[in-house]
Amino acid sequence: MLLIIITALIPAVILGWWIYQKDSLRPEPLRMLFLAFLYGVGSTFVTLLITQSMSMMGLLIYDLGSFRGAVGTALFAAALPEEMAKLLMLWFFLRKNPYYDEYFDGIVYAACVGLGFAGTENILYLLQSEDWVGTAIVRAITAVPAHFAIACAMGYFYSKRHFGDRSRLTAVCVLAVPVVIHWVYDALAFSEGIFPALSVLINILFILLIWRVYKGTMRRISDLHQRDEARMTPPPFPGDRPSSTPPPLPGS
Repeated sequence: MLLIIITALIPAVILGWWIYQKDSLRPEPLRMLFLAFLYGVGSTFVTLLITQSMSMMGLLIYDLGSFRGAVGTALFAAALPEEMAKLLMLWFFLRKNPYYDEYFDGIVYAACVGLGFAGTENILYLLQSEDWVGTAIVRAITAVPAHFAIACAMGYFYSKRHFGDRSRLTAVCVLAVPVVIHWVYDALAFSEGIFPALSVLINILFILLIWRVYKGTMRRISDLHQRDEARMTPPPFPGDRPSSTPPPLPGS
């Protein structure tokens, strides 16, 4: 069991270290990143609370026997409750965090929360799998990176909102964008068993989605790095003017 737990957590640890290395301007304390990871672990229990409450009220029905059922299950049993839980835990973690003072911090902390969820979910999947090694390999290159990238999207919009963008669109995107990406991801995953003849096409779409989410994540990282660099650059003193002296000629 210990080997399974370690194997399940390795992808999350690697991605966590990767995003930590990207935070080169002013790295966050490792203890805070670990705490954010634990908040992500807690989000799995919040997800269970949400889904159980929805089931008791008759608002949640698991149906993987049809495409329509798979799409509905992907939204209401996975994407919506999981992203709501992660956003709630991210808000709890960041609302009084004195280290949250840069745009990029939102991505770093959101990624750690997402990886805490992904690592815990991975452990549960591997413990229930008869071929846990095969399941670990597949999830290490699909589910865990997907949770990571989706969390980065949440952190991106969270930081935009936190640092001054008070538009309704940005407020909606904090939750809506992660939910939509997660919804499409799980809808494709659930549909493979319904349409086995289209499994090759579904897997191609699956790979394309993961690649697009990855590229979007890299753009968000670059964007927030630029915003932080702009915030850290001191403004010129009043009266400063650019030099009008022409540069010296080569050899002079």
